[in-house]
Amino acid sequence: MTEPNHTFDVGLLNPLSHGTRESELTSDQAWLQAMVDAELALTRALVDAELAPEWMLAVCDALGDASQFDLGAIAIEARGGGNPVIPFVKHLGRAAERVRAGASDHIHVGATSQDILDTAAMIVARRVACDVIDQLDSFGGTLADLAEKHRGTVMSGRTLGQQASPTSFGFVAAGWLDAVLLIVARLDGIRDTLPVQLGGAVGNLAVLTEIARARRGEADAAEALDTVMDRFAHHVGLIVPRLSWHTNRVVISELASVLAAAAGVAGTFALDVSVLSRTEIAEVSERLAPGEGGSSAMPHKRNPVSSVLITAAALQTPGLASTLYGSMLAEDQRPSGAWHAEWQSLRVLERLTISAVTGAASLAARLDVDPDRMRANLDLTDGLVFSERVTTILAETVGKTTAFALVERASQEAFATNRPLQVVLASILIAEGCSDALRAQIWAAFSYEGQPGQSAAGIDRVVRSFRQRMDAVRPGDSVDVNANALSNNR
Repeated sequence: MTEPNHTFDVGLLNPLSHGTRESELTSDQAWLQAMVDAELALTRALVDAELAPEWMLAVCDALGDASQFDLGAIAIEARGGGNPVIPFVKHLGRAAERVRAGASDHIHVGATSQDILDTAAMIVARRVACDVIDQLDSFGGTLADLAEKHRGTVMSGRTLGQQASPTSFGFVAAGWLDAVLLIVARLDGIRDTLPVQLGGAVGNLAVLTEIARARRGEADAAEALDTVMDRFAHHVGLIVPRLSWHTNRVVISELASVLAAAAGVAGTFALDVSVLSRTEIAEVSERLAPGEGGSSAMPHKRNPVSSVLITAAALQTPGLASTLYGSMLAEDQRPSGAWHAEWQSLRVLERLTISAVTGAASLAARLDVDPDRMRANLDLTDGLVFSERVTTILAETVGKTTAFALVERASQEAFATNRPLQVVLASILIAEGCSDALRAQIWAAFSYEGQPGQSAAGIDRVVRSFRQRMDAVRPGDSVDVNANALSNNR
């Protein structure tokens, strides 16, 4: 039998991943380390509950680095049992025996393969969530600065691809920031509620219960099991679930939803940037380093490469989330296929989310804004962008229906004759016998001064919320507590 080629994936088809922690956090090696962390955390928990000898702590210390295990061999052998935990436990047991005879007896006690892989998945997910939150906070900081700096930078609001009414670039940036705030709050909640998995073959801890009864007695068995669960969760920085969740995959589907939404927030920002950087719009641009943004055929091109790649990453995430939602249909006490379908889908979703959010944070920091171009584009319509405003003012005197009809008629004439709406509407109002005062008020409404509607208040609310969040984040809050907990116990 020809062995598979385990050549390292260098990101040839995923250029956005370079410069991110994607590989570090989600590679095969990272998953193997999470499996090691899960298995050794279980053994440490058994020691804490007096269900394993204290000398096993030294064995755990010796086995903590996953690089000592043959990743390629474990991957090949996984085919035989359908998951990587089965061969991994054998490799871990042999390594434990080399440290001390009899040590393998205290490895993988009372657990099943899904317990270890699900717990490893949660360890990886927490580390991913911490990184994504860090990147979102960085992204948000730049957006907050842009919102404040450009609160008075007037630009055209666009709906259905057409110029609509004036807005400000600061208000647009505040909209991006508000989405970041919403999703980072959801990620905070997900990160802090990820559970360990420990149920044994059918989820009822039958084997571990028998061991606890034999070693601690009937009276102390329940307390010992509680200790195992509490300490197991503590050692990996996760929480204790009410029950094993082998076929209750709400944890995974909710995680998938939040990750896909985070990628979507990054993707929406990137898509807006790519539209606003079009040659004929050119209101923002991605600051490109030498050699970036080029074309294989057109020497003049300055492509918004980050925007394109972030958008591409975000576009892939809904399908992956859909697969993970589909895997909620898990039969019996351990499913056949649904659980297995999660592994790659979740990992790729995590990778794309890391890349998209990290890319968005970088892009925001390299965004060049052209206020002059924004103003020039507003002037392209010869005042048509003020139609909503003047209709509202006019309606106070002549009624909403009449006002709308008058401005609609003026707009159509202005477009057909290529004259400014301000001039055409003034003529119509004179013909309609409107007062000098009303006509003066309408004429003055064609102005870019001030911030439309509640733009200023909206910007202030969003930026204030973000600043409060950052003030509340204590140093080290987003540090990977999994790694800390494990390193403190090694």
